[in-house]
Amino acid sequence: MDWLIAAAQQPSTSTSPVWLAPLLGGVGAVLGGSLTSMVAWRVLSDTKQARKRAEEKEAAATITAALLEVRQIYRNTDVGSGPAPEDFEYWSDYLLSKLGKAEVAVMAFRSEALRTRLTASLDLLIWGSHDARLLYETRLGSSRAVAYAAHQDAMACLGATLRGEKLPEATKAWKEADGHMQWMAEEERRATEEE
Repeated sequence: MDWLIAAAQQPSTSTSPVWLAPLLGGVGAVLGGSLTSMVAWRVLSDTKQARKRAEEKEAAATITAALLEVRQIYRNTDVGSGPAPEDFEYWSDYLLSKLGKAEVAVMAFRSEALRTRLTASLDLLIWGSHDARLLYETRLGSSRAVAYAAHQDAMACLGATLRGEKLPEATKAWKEADGHMQWMAEEERRATEEE
């Protein structure tokens, strides 16, 4: 410590002003602090984006698994005709039990357009694909045709999102089924309000 005091008491041979050293030290500290803050912010931002991307991948896996299970149900059964399986009173309750986790997983996606499309496709699988009125008005004829359109649209949207592409154009069959389902929901809402 004595050597430090002795060095400070030595006369300076430098021609620079006394205030320059503290000024440069202060500027260095500010720059260093700013760079450190910027790097920390960038790392935090990257970590947040990576976590969100991982959540979306997990949600996509949950939805895909549920869609594949329900696709098998539609392939093996004439959904909507006859009693619902496994002690369920209605087919919609049975399908909802299979797709409930998928409906929750939809909320993990940042894209509102994707959430809307997936929700509509899931609604068609749960509520619309065995509704006789919807089938008649869309002229799709069977629950399998509506389910196929809904399943294909959901899978195409999930694939595009995972690849970082824009959402694909919906098919005519999907648009008709979704449009009629929305119309029916609006009619039901109006009827409920009038009561």
